[in-house]
Amino acid sequence: MSNPVASRRSTAQMLSTSDGEQPSTHKRRKITASKHSLLCHQCQLLKLDREFDQALKHYASTRDGTFTQSQHLRRDTPNGPLYYKDCFFVHKFKDRLSTPSECPLCTFFRSMRVQADQHKSYKLLAFCSSESSVFCRPKLVDCKIWDEISHSVFMAVVPDLSSIPSLGHEENWLERDIPAVGSIYRLRPGESHVANTLLNVRELQEKTEFDILRGWLAFCNSHHDIICKRSTQYGTVERGFRVINCHKDQPVVEAKPWGTTYAALSYVWGSHYGEDWPNTVRDAVIVTKELGLQYLWVDRLCINQGNKDEKDYLISKMTLIYSEAEFTIVAAAGDDPSHGIPGVNLTPRRPQPKFELESGSVLVSTLRDPRLEIEDSQWSTRGWTYQEGILSNRRLVFTEYQAYWECRCMAIHDSISLPLEMCHEPGGRRMEDFMLGGIFKSASYSAGLDEDGGGVIIGDDTSRLDYGFPIHGLNSIRGYYRGLGEHIRAFSKRTLRFDSDSLTAFLGILGLYNNGHYKMKTLIGVPLWLGLIAEGRSGAQITFALSLCSWYHRTDGSLHMFVSESCTRRTHLPSWTWAGWSGVVSWRAPPQDEYSFIMCNLIEIDELDLLWAADLHLRNTKSLTSIRLRSLLSVGDVPTACCDILEVKNPLILKYFRCNPTKKEWTWTRRAGRRGRETYSAGSMAWDAQWWRIAGRLVSIGVSARMTRAEWTEKHFSHELISVLLFAGRDPSIVHGRAKFLTLRRRMGEGIDDGEGKWERVGTVQLTISAQELVKYKGMGEEWVLNLPVEKSDVDFVIY
Repeated sequence: MSNPVASRRSTAQMLSTSDGEQPSTHKRRKITASKHSLLCHQCQLLKLDREFDQALKHYASTRDGTFTQSQHLRRDTPNGPLYYKDCFFVHKFKDRLSTPSECPLCTFFRSMRVQADQHKSYKLLAFCSSESSVFCRPKLVDCKIWDEISHSVFMAVVPDLSSIPSLGHEENWLERDIPAVGSIYRLRPGESHVANTLLNVRELQEKTEFDILRGWLAFCNSHHDIICKRSTQYGTVERGFRVINCHKDQPVVEAKPWGTTYAALSYVWGSHYGEDWPNTVRDAVIVTKELGLQYLWVDRLCINQGNKDEKDYLISKMTLIYSEAEFTIVAAAGDDPSHGIPGVNLTPRRPQPKFELESGSVLVSTLRDPRLEIEDSQWSTRGWTYQEGILSNRRLVFTEYQAYWECRCMAIHDSISLPLEMCHEPGGRRMEDFMLGGIFKSASYSAGLDEDGGGVIIGDDTSRLDYGFPIHGLNSIRGYYRGLGEHIRAFSKRTLRFDSDSLTAFLGILGLYNNGHYKMKTLIGVPLWLGLIAEGRSGAQITFALSLCSWYHRTDGSLHMFVSESCTRRTHLPSWTWAGWSGVVSWRAPPQDEYSFIMCNLIEIDELDLLWAADLHLRNTKSLTSIRLRSLLSVGDVPTACCDILEVKNPLILKYFRCNPTKKEWTWTRRAGRRGRETYSAGSMAWDAQWWRIAGRLVSIGVSARMTRAEWTEKHFSHELISVLLFAGRDPSIVHGRAKFLTLRRRMGEGIDDGEGKWERVGTVQLTISAQELVKYKGMGEEWVLNLPVEKSDVDFVIY
């Protein structure tokens, strides 16, 4: 049996000369002629140049109306797959790609399979480049460049399913599965970048082509005005600022005044850092010089690791250091700094799949979308690297295969060719919404919400790729609260070598929000609003109460009414902050509750007749002074010392704990279909088979400790757990109300006497209050909460 890796290497060797330049057309044809005899019989019969030409004509006829292209999503059987029947069929491979082959063209196609090894039979389809995941086609069609661009076609090797016709493709293959592998484009002999071609492929060299990278930086500088330039809104670094002078024969760290132009490096430290100048740092020096800069900032070398005071100071300035870098080099390849940056010096890039046809044309893969490659990298698993990518205005990312650029207005990688000038409308100075956006969301995270940002959808798909780029300077208060919640979830999925870094490694992100915008503030990572809200109520008290009981731990995005996960306490921080736990944080509670949506309604709506929050007090472990949240009205009132103890005065606690099944059913229908096309009812979403009630009200429970629903009930009966009401109410934009509880567990060990009401947060409870019930409470003042299944407690609760 042949080795497919060896076959790919031999193919690559036949396509390139020893110095990395492409062979001449004459030499290529000689090589191709000899290689053609190695093809299997079926591949010898393939006329791929003809198929590319016919596919191009086919899609041209659909654009001019000669041929009507189906836009409808289909399903032939009730449980069958959803598919579109609108592409150009090329070839059926049957089962010949299921095993390695001596045929070099089969080997090429086998390396490009969508859902590799999940199916036996595959087929080859051709699509118009406007259908690529790089574009949101409906918005592209409405843009003025639609009539000015030249189109191209690409092919993809997709599963050949009996339930889908030959020219059909599943609902999500174009947006999800094909980008995970790459598309196949054709480069004709002597063909180079065409300025007005919508999308084409680049044949990558073994070494990074810095001319392309310099072109991205220059384009950003000339077209993105101040949007992507260095930020100056977060203050200054007043001491300890050092950078590497890359122009020295031997790079050296030098102290420089703040305001010096520099690049920054983000990389994986690894379990053992080793030498001070590992390959990744040395390669970053080369990249810095190649892009025209003299200075480079690297945390390990530019922060005095032996001076704790200076180290802590500079860590507190991460928002500033990365946001004011000219750009950040992200080394997303390898597991430690000894790996180096692929394509820069000695570390090789992984080969780009390609195959030369007998005509001299070359089939070239666009490679896996680098956004997905970055998200699956070791770099994306580390806690410290999260803020480094987010805080930077411009990132130059190196993966194992290629380079990727993302700034605030543009995302591009060097395996594809785009008409950048045409994609930036005059005066707009940014890519239009028809372009696939980036993965570094800054303060405008939008994953998991409707396209208009105002809807409410339960789900935590933080890795979803979105179209368009946020408009600089126009972020709303909803965007800020939604963004912080999404950043917390994404960060909490990452690993930290030391638990003590759980908040320190996130201070740069918090710096985006603790800068006076919209009276927003965070206390040990928990957001609140400083100022008055509806009818003169204390925003600090009500919003902090809502925040405390809105987050819980949920690793996956499944929709369960009872979630119990085994999470580890990080004892250097209080249990009531998400940073005091090791676990994936969610801010969305079923059946349909988006935290940021509720928070912003509290702030923006004038009249809220049914609203209640617990009386919360904060104090420091060593201090006897207690600060009442109701008294905090401005940033100046927020204590500078760390308030790590939370007290609930005159609390109301959950009176009933037995969960009873309910016969009433709720259904949520998934709407399927590509953007801009007719949507299709794809059936109900996957929820719990059984829904539950407490005291007649729908209940959802989240616990940061492994237990069953029955055990949760028993622990409440035995008073090992107690659920304290923190927030209750509704606003006019939502039909039903909610009562939110904080579930507490007795704090044991360390000589603590549990008889004084000392507890730790371990979960949340939410009861849905029907609209019919709420009608009864109008005009009752705060006494309406006593009609909920609660009772007054004789003791206050102290939460550590």
